[in-house]
Amino acid sequence: MAADPTRSSAVSVETASNESSGRSLAAQVGHGAMWAVAANIVMRFANIAVTALLARLLSPADFGIFAIALAVYLVVASLAELGMGSAVARAAREPEDIAPTVASISILVGTGVGLLMAAFAPALANLLGHPDAAGPIRILSICVALTGFFTVPAAQLVREFRQGRIFLATIVSFLVANPILIVLALHGGGAEAFAWSRVIGQIAGGVVFWFSTSRRYLPGWRSDQVKWLLMFGLPLSLANLVNWSLLNADYLILSRLLDATQVGVYMIAFNAAGWSTALLGSVLNSVVVPALGRVSDDPTQLRRAIARACRLVALVSLPIAALCVGLSEPIIRTIFGSKWIEAIPVLSVLAVYGAIYAFTLLFVNVLVATGQTTRLLLIQLGWVVVLVPTMVFGLLHWGLEGVAWAHVVTISLVALPGYLFAIRRSTGSGLQDMIPLVLRPISAAVLAGGAAWLASFLVGPEMLRLLVGGVAGGAVYLALAGGLIAQQLPARFVPGWVPARWRAAQAAGEAS
Repeated sequence: MAADPTRSSAVSVETASNESSGRSLAAQVGHGAMWAVAANIVMRFANIAVTALLARLLSPADFGIFAIALAVYLVVASLAELGMGSAVARAAREPEDIAPTVASISILVGTGVGLLMAAFAPALANLLGHPDAAGPIRILSICVALTGFFTVPAAQLVREFRQGRIFLATIVSFLVANPILIVLALHGGGAEAFAWSRVIGQIAGGVVFWFSTSRRYLPGWRSDQVKWLLMFGLPLSLANLVNWSLLNADYLILSRLLDATQVGVYMIAFNAAGWSTALLGSVLNSVVVPALGRVSDDPTQLRRAIARACRLVALVSLPIAALCVGLSEPIIRTIFGSKWIEAIPVLSVLAVYGAIYAFTLLFVNVLVATGQTTRLLLIQLGWVVVLVPTMVFGLLHWGLEGVAWAHVVTISLVALPGYLFAIRRSTGSGLQDMIPLVLRPISAAVLAGGAAWLASFLVGPEMLRLLVGGVAGGAVYLALAGGLIAQQLPARFVPGWVPARWRAAQAAGEAS
């Protein structure tokens, strides 16, 4: 074999990716963004439909047990990859130099962490106050072990903006996993049905990743790359650990203080409140961050890109959050069923948190793209330290609504200012760049939410309330922010029948 380990561990695959390598960055980003948005819209509606069906097949306690197991999995899995995937997807070094070593580290660490999670599953379940969660935790440990095997292929697709292939993997995973989930749920699978479907879906999606890469890398080792990889990945991995601990702290704490049914109610509310961030997450992680990384050496372009990304986040997340606030009751009753009515007031509050979190998700990715992983870690540590006691205080005084308000207060007073300060220090971009671009989406979203709430009271049945309120709120938002939305779209996606000012706005946005 050749002496160069990176060459000997790479298997060439003939694909069309060479065509994309010649395209401009703007074209690649635009193409990737369209795929990411389309994929998220399709999968978001599909997941809502599946969740609505399962909400009627399973009990709130089943949802609660799985929420606890999933929280453990997400926290543990954040360590399993050691930030190696981000090195391949986002760093300036070429994949040929680092991918084989990344594959080796990811597989070794992922398998080891997965085995430890399986071994300690009963102890973790007992610690969290729900011994029934041991089975789902043990099953999800398989997902942790599998993570390492698919780290490099997934990162390659992100680096190459091949969102079409990522979308295909998502679709395949969904189509394979969810029929099995529904069958297991119908036959009394309970929380373990969720866990097994996640394992099967991860395998299906991972296989698509592997066969979609432009070049396949087998595990290898280059000692000269290990130190740099660890210095890049460890702070990011620890930041991810803190971030996922932050996102799941409520489930981990609630599991000790509440029964599984109440945890399940909270899970449904949080799931609905996260629709906006779920829609944006793939766009930010897969498209915006690599693009920011490539202009990180040009302060002017970077500041401009951050400001425009803020407007994109505002245009997507704010109307969704506003409609969730205004239509929380018909959303819960229509989509999930009357047995989940305790989630209505919780959703109203968490929707506000979801809107703010969408911006922090962007800011996290900006810090990653500019290599500020240590600052990111410090901010998230401070966030967790403040959130946990605030959440316990809120729970003891106001129940689940108090937990939701704890999220809103801490993200507004701790996380958001921390991220803005860090971005100001690292990029020079500040509120003076961002506020002018988000004021109009904010006002449009508030008015749209109010219109949806008022319109929903004009009709009786819950489904009609949701439909009428959604149409009214959407119409108000489009009337006030349609021109801004058109600016974000390619010309071919702006139909000729839209108002002339929208077409003019699109042309101006494309020219800029």
